[in-house]
Amino acid sequence: MTESCERSSEPTARVQSRDCPLCDGQHAHRLSYHRDAWRLVQCMQCDFVYMPEIPALDEVGTTFEWSQSFAAETARRRVVSPLLSRIDEWTRIRTRLFGRRTPIDDVKRYVTRGRVLDLGCGNGSYLASAGKGFSLYGIDISPALTQEADRFFRAHGGYAVCAPCSEGLSLFEPDFFDAAILRSYLEHEPDPSGVLDNLFWALRPGGIAVIKVPNYLSWNRFIRGPKWCGFRFPDHVNYFTPATMKRMAEDIGYRVTMRWQDTLPTDDNLWAVLQRPA
Repeated sequence: MTESCERSSEPTARVQSRDCPLCDGQHAHRLSYHRDAWRLVQCMQCDFVYMPEIPALDEVGTTFEWSQSFAAETARRRVVSPLLSRIDEWTRIRTRLFGRRTPIDDVKRYVTRGRVLDLGCGNGSYLASAGKGFSLYGIDISPALTQEADRFFRAHGGYAVCAPCSEGLSLFEPDFFDAAILRSYLEHEPDPSGVLDNLFWALRPGGIAVIKVPNYLSWNRFIRGPKWCGFRFPDHVNYFTPATMKRMAEDIGYRVTMRWQDTLPTDDNLWAVLQRPA
């Protein structure tokens, strides 16, 4: 990655350029999806969709800190598309009230106890339902959110680290974790392949990682176009399909499980379970 100067449409944002995160290809064609100076391209070698210019890493935990940018984007959508934004918000409320699939539920299908790592852990709330038998750990780039998560995780036998995830993973011993969750994280990561590679060695043989990311092949994206809920500029820098997720993980050495219900085009998200071979 190379860092460049500030951009006129984002006066406080410094950016860095990158090649394709999946195959390192340098040739891509520009897509019609963009906002301000942020744009998407599709790799001409492997079809991966990504942002070629992204916020500099130190901007992500400050200027583009997730909770603040999420609130700003929610407010923007209420102005631009009030009806659709209300439908999206009602869907979130409905799933909270009547139950929704969570990564920790998938972890418990494979692991009944042990050390669980949450990458991009935020304030740690995604592991609140882990239950007894699990020691909880997390990595996040936001100092404020990491501090909150650390208090919670220490009460459950673990702790949180404030760092970029690749750097944070290097602080743990190899074969340390029984499971990891990457819920709504990998779409934000500047180097998703590098993080999955480092995670591979941090997992014990037989350990698993549960991933949830927006599904670029969702029918909703084709219907709503640039108003699709999966587009968040400049937060979401990677856009996965089942095929590109599978290729990225298998190139590293994972065994990939995607059940038919994990990749439905009627869902805005796709799920995958990656396992380090025993």
